[in-house]
Amino acid sequence: TDYKYHTRGKHDQLNMIFNLIGTPSDEDIELLERDDAKRYIRCFAKREGEGFRAKFPLADGDCLDILDKMLRFSPAQRSPVRDLLEHRLFAEIRDPPAETTAEEYVTLEFETEPDLDEGLLRKYFCKQVRVYHPDVPEL
Repeated sequence: TDYKYHTRGKHDQLNMIFNLIGTPSDEDIELLERDDAKRYIRCFAKREGEGFRAKFPLADGDCLDILDKMLRFSPAQRSPVRDLLEHRLFAEIRDPPAETTAEEYVTLEFETEPDLDEGLLRKYFCKQVRVYHPDVPEL
């Protein structure tokens, strides 16, 4: 058991995700870059997801709506950030004049790692935290 995520590993984690949002369509699977990833995803039994309302029955409709728009298997089906920021869920907390846009595309150092594991991700995370809190020790 992977106690950090209350699962029995990566396979079980994907089952939990697919139980919620459903398995990806054949078209979505074909859009994956790697053939081994396509084969792996096809190993899962096809199913419709139970949906966010079943998982979070007491959640506000706006919260469920934005979750549905963000948490899709296919990146092409996810709502763009610009649209999500306009969502009524944020109406009372946004201050568009105070918001800024990056001048160039932001790439995080860890995104280029070919074999990113938890330990390496933690090192990158701590490195970024130290930018604002130099007293945080290195891992």
